[in-house]
Amino acid sequence: METLLRRTAEPHEPVYEDGLLRIFRTGRRGRLALTGDVDASNVTRLAGVLSAETRPPSGSAGGPASLHLELSGLEFMDVGGCRLLVHTATALFGDGERRLVLHGLAPHLRRVMRVVGWDSTPGLDIAR
Repeated sequence: METLLRRTAEPHEPVYEDGLLRIFRTGRRGRLALTGDVDASNVTRLAGVLSAETRPPSGSAGGPASLHLELSGLEFMDVGGCRLLVHTATALFGDGERRLVLHGLAPHLRRVMRVVGWDSTPGLDIAR
């Protein structure tokens, strides 16, 4: 499976890093990769990073049309992290029908998203 991370150049400096999670830009604005664990200890910081990434840069008319997240490097994500992704997709879709595109989502997380019905969230695309 080719992922967003594998199609881009080497990762840049981390946008956020703690003992469990690293987030870095994989190219132009609107493309991030996450590695490690997302849990209650860092989900609020992740929300801040996603919000900042989707805000228009100063002097610009708008943020990126889509936010792409490479998740193949995640080892763990709790339900709070999944809920954040759904909330982010909903917010993007409500703001001009922008999209949140998830790349490299682990099969067990795909299953969770499908079972609870989050895979049909407007604005959320789970790439194969």
